[in-house]
Amino acid sequence: MTDDTKREEQHHILVQELVDLFTNAAYKVLAVDGVEGYPPPNPLHNDGYGDQEDKRPDVYAFDESSRQYVIGEAKTGLDDFETDHALTQYNVYLDQRDDRSGSSARLYLILPSSKVAEFNTLITHYIHPDYWERITLVASRRCS
Repeated sequence: MTDDTKREEQHHILVQELVDLFTNAAYKVLAVDGVEGYPPPNPLHNDGYGDQEDKRPDVYAFDESSRQYVIGEAKTGLDDFETDHALTQYNVYLDQRDDRSGSSARLYLILPSSKVAEFNTLITHYIHPDYWERITLVASRRCS
């Protein structure tokens, strides 16, 4: 099995686990990248971050109780934490607001359990502290 194949398989498992987590939390899952039964998410507008490109999340959902959009992103930890693409994703996703309510989106990042400490160390260098309270790190139960 090639590294790319391993990365793709692990990424798919993480995305499915995030969908299951959102469903169990009673979030309305609106779109999912690469999971049958859901439309793919639309790209989210980039307001001038990093590579300047709009970014498509892995999961896009809505939390009725908080009236807040929830964006889910899966990272395998196989050289995908600090790329220009990933750093732009974090900022674009955290920049999203609901025009009607004015509430900011919440970002869930799911990682293999063995990669959480590494990610925590790195992310504090790249994400402004004002955003940290809107980030939820999820340690995968299916990928170590």
